[in-house]
Amino acid sequence: MIRFSPARFPAPIVRTRPIGDFVLTETRYGAGAALPTHAHEYACLVFVLQGRFAERFESKQRVAEPGMVIVRPEGEPHSDRFDAGGGRCLNVELPPRWLARVREQARAADRSAAFTGAAFPLLGRRLHEELAHGDDVSPLAVESLLLALFTEGARAERRSAAPSWLMTAKHLIHDRLAMRLTLEELAEEVRVHPVHLAVTFRRVFGVTVAAYIRQLRIEQACRALRDSDAPLVEIALAAGFADQSHFGRTFKRLMRSTPGEYRRNS
Repeated sequence: MIRFSPARFPAPIVRTRPIGDFVLTETRYGAGAALPTHAHEYACLVFVLQGRFAERFESKQRVAEPGMVIVRPEGEPHSDRFDAGGGRCLNVELPPRWLARVREQARAADRSAAFTGAAFPLLGRRLHEELAHGDDVSPLAVESLLLALFTEGARAERRSAAPSWLMTAKHLIHDRLAMRLTLEELAEEVRVHPVHLAVTFRRVFGVTVAAYIRQLRIEQACRALRDSDAPLVEIALAAGFADQSHFGRTFKRLMRSTPGEYRRNS
């Protein structure tokens, strides 16, 4: 089995950059690419930018899709097979000394895991923006985003105990993303008090209902910017923003770039 040293990958590298204690690398995979069983010296956080692939690890299998965050412990053997469309991934290698400090406070990359949900695509794309920004990068921003991702991962593991009415509320938000759904209307749909909904939602998902909706809308807009040539105003309205100006302000605040810059860098 091949074991790769830091900053080495079994795939073409689109771009790579050391940022503080971390190395961020974007890798590209051809149509139907099959990677034999291998391992990496450092633990790694992988954000799936494009494409779909099956991954085998620890006698298990998972299917990775765009927006998913995969956490791999150091030295974990795994193999990958991509679909006909190929793919792209952002890899953030986690140095042992940094990981040891984090593990003093919380579990981090101590076992293989994969996470999906509104927060993960947004945080992953912000990490990718740090790589794409050239020299204007911040080690502190990268570390903050990584800690946020691990925090969201810990919350995701607790969500299996969430009450059924809360998961119904979450699904309603996804289904009606382009609508002006108020907290009161959402609470009425699931038959709980609005304050109880707001408090429980934030405790379980780590964000307010309004922030969660913003995350979903930005992620939908990111997909449209990356995968289509639709005008910005159409993307804004389809994602539920009031207008293009509102979309532009929110996007730049959350993604640290304008929609146009994001489209050019994707």
